[in-house]
Amino acid sequence: MQRAAKRHATGRTLSFGSVLLLGINGIIGSGIFLLPGTLYQQSGKWSVLALIAAGLVTTMIALCYAAMASKIDDDGGAWVYADRAFGRFLGFQTGWFGWFLGVITIAAEITAFLTTLGGLVPAVKTRPVYLAVALGILALLAILNLVGSSLLTFIDNLSSVLKIGIIVVFVGAAGFFISRHSFELPSAGSNGGGFSQSFAATFYMYTGFSFLPVAAKKMANPEKTLPRALLIVMAIVMVVYTLTDLATMAILGGALSGNALPVANAFAAVVGTWGKIVVLLGMLVSILGVAIAVSFDTPVEMASLATEKELLPAIFGRTNKSGTPIIAVLVTIGLAALLILSGSYLFLVNLIVLAAFLQYITTIFSWFKLRHDPTLPAGMKMPGGMLFPIIGLLVILYLMTSLAWTTWLIAVGMAAVGTIVYATDDRRNKPKKKIAG
Repeated sequence: MQRAAKRHATGRTLSFGSVLLLGINGIIGSGIFLLPGTLYQQSGKWSVLALIAAGLVTTMIALCYAAMASKIDDDGGAWVYADRAFGRFLGFQTGWFGWFLGVITIAAEITAFLTTLGGLVPAVKTRPVYLAVALGILALLAILNLVGSSLLTFIDNLSSVLKIGIIVVFVGAAGFFISRHSFELPSAGSNGGGFSQSFAATFYMYTGFSFLPVAAKKMANPEKTLPRALLIVMAIVMVVYTLTDLATMAILGGALSGNALPVANAFAAVVGTWGKIVVLLGMLVSILGVAIAVSFDTPVEMASLATEKELLPAIFGRTNKSGTPIIAVLVTIGLAALLILSGSYLFLVNLIVLAAFLQYITTIFSWFKLRHDPTLPAGMKMPGGMLFPIIGLLVILYLMTSLAWTTWLIAVGMAAVGTIVYATDDRRNKPKKKIAG
């Protein structure tokens, strides 16, 4: 999601208001439409606390990104910081998992699309139809990448408008419903794995924050405006998430537990079946728009690591006549297909969380090492000194212990594959070039 938003920030100066709007759009995604039922099943009404706590911890981590962005002006985010702080191999692994994060996001968004489509077309819930539609969408994404798409900006904008519009209408309708009924949250009991699991899952809903430092550093006086932009955007997103989650609880009650389409079903309870259909259609366009945007940006990121950065073998940067990185597209779409075939939406969410956590950890440790580096600009002063980075790091390390062993197995496998790719790259012993922006 943040990759799609980042495209809008390139090459022009952004006003403070533009950064706020792009930041909000870059963070809010399919999670708020699909996860409230799972979160409630895991930790009951305490899932609201998980949403708020995850937002607060993510804000602390985001300040580390902002501090690093104010010191190192090169494009690339976490991998650039790791490369500067700890060397080429760790920079490669961070970039490798950054690309993998994009691949998982494609798989998760398509899975979210199919879950939403199942609310309109029940046949999609059957395994053969589900797989056929999933592979068809992936084939379409590959074709769009190979032939190029001049409609990408329009798709981005339409997806953003529908996403924000659905939430605004839903919260407004829920407010009207609650004003005419007694407001009472369901009991705190749960049938799932408890608060730690829901706490970890909610971090998925904030992963788009890493776009903010990239956008905000294009403003005047980023040292002052970055923290303000981060705090305002995160506060707005937390309020939106909290209101939406509370609304689904108040409207659906105990029926929220495990509900696959909580926002759509809650809206239907307020305005009728037609409301559910409208929300589902809007969600379909919004989610597919995100999947298309990320499917364009992720192969480009992989190709960039191979060509401009020389962190991947040159073959991954090979392009066709239209300039499309064909090998990167095929590898990205192929791996996304395997993830869709092997995992549910919640499984992919947890995989995204782990991949994102690895990016966060390297950024935090990079800040620890480079915060007083005399060869870099002083940059932004971290509020609270080392307190927020340490809290963020401890929370991440704790939550990583709650993730399933299958999630860890895939991460270890990706790290091993990345090590082999790095070791077999015949350019690895060449003198390192200056990082390109």
